[in-house]
Amino acid sequence: MTTEFDAARLLLTLHSRTCGDTLHIWDAADDPDWRHVEDSRTVSIIASLVALGLASSNGTFASGTACKITAEGVAVAEQYARDRDDGRMRHDFAMDSLIDAAAGAYPRTRVELARFVGSERMWFYDSVLELDEVEQAVRFLESKGLVLVERTPVQAHAIALTPLGIECGFEKPISVRKFLSEQQQNSRPNINFNGPISGLQVGDNNTQTNTFGYDPRQLAEFAREVLAAAQTADVPAEDRDAVVADIEALQAELNASQPEQGRVRRALQKAAQTAQTCLPALVWTGLAQGAAAGLGIPIGF
Repeated sequence: MTTEFDAARLLLTLHSRTCGDTLHIWDAADDPDWRHVEDSRTVSIIASLVALGLASSNGTFASGTACKITAEGVAVAEQYARDRDDGRMRHDFAMDSLIDAAAGAYPRTRVELARFVGSERMWFYDSVLELDEVEQAVRFLESKGLVLVERTPVQAHAIALTPLGIECGFEKPISVRKFLSEQQQNSRPNINFNGPISGLQVGDNNTQTNTFGYDPRQLAEFAREVLAAAQTADVPAEDRDAVVADIEALQAELNASQPEQGRVRRALQKAAQTAQTCLPALVWTGLAQGAAAGLGIPIGF
């Protein structure tokens, strides 16, 4: 664990133990969650908080393992707590941690999930990731082509980075969401949803070039990304089902032998409206935002 990460955990501990009282003296020696940490490590972590103005050691014990939280520390700890409890932040952390663990095993880049789950990488501030959060992150990374997944008949067993995943893992700091967004921006075509689309063909192996003002692959990508956003969103089941149903209707129109402009446009508008209504802005992936922007659909932030 890095000093920065441990400092965040300690700050949350200070906030919890002192209830935000800036006069209360906290000592690691008396705290069951910190007394096992070596004094030299605790002193270093406290020093980093003091340097940031988040804690104070004035009037505390000479051992250096005691401190008080400052008013600024209270505000930062409260933000950490909000991040810790935010589903999107936890999802991002799980993805970044998986990529970081695999990149740390370079050149093989293979990580057994049982070992990952039993490691300190599961700690998000002062909270441990749930198993289903890890599984959800694995599925998302696989869907984006960042990892290959080894599975038993029952569950995912291990992951290994793809070449794209290695590229993501070599970036510091690692941010899967930022990496995917940059990938989309670098490859995004200029698209205008204006012209007729009769005769349109959509398919993974289709190399047809259309002259109707936009690339139908962007529509298909938009549909995939909205489905991915729906899968990671903490929303009621009926809202998720509504998004999935409208996206599947759009996909059906795109895959018709002779797509009709009016039907595709209506399906797209309905799917976008349902997604905007049912999915909070924070769950939109960078790719979904890029795809929607290319189609002239204002979503997300």
